[in-house]
Amino acid sequence: GPEYPEMLKSAQIEGEVLASFVVDTTGRADVSTFKVLKSTHQQFTDAVRRALPRMRFLPAEVGGRKVKQLVQQPFVFSIK
Repeated sequence: GPEYPEMLKSAQIEGEVLASFVVDTTGRADVSTFKVLKSTHQQFTDAVRRALPRMRFLPAEVGGRKVKQLVQQPFVFSIK
């Protein structure tokens, strides 16, 4: 997942990014479709944007065939 921005972590700031993007038939996010629906801080948004190309998802299936799917995904940044 996304890396917690160090400045926000050291300031004990938690937050969330709600993003939408298309997951293709190989399980990769199509970064060109990335949209932020809600974000509590720009640095969290930037962390998600940087991590998305490395992330893998399960592609959707229709009738046994893999298909592209628009997803909404929350990314929660919380200090444990």
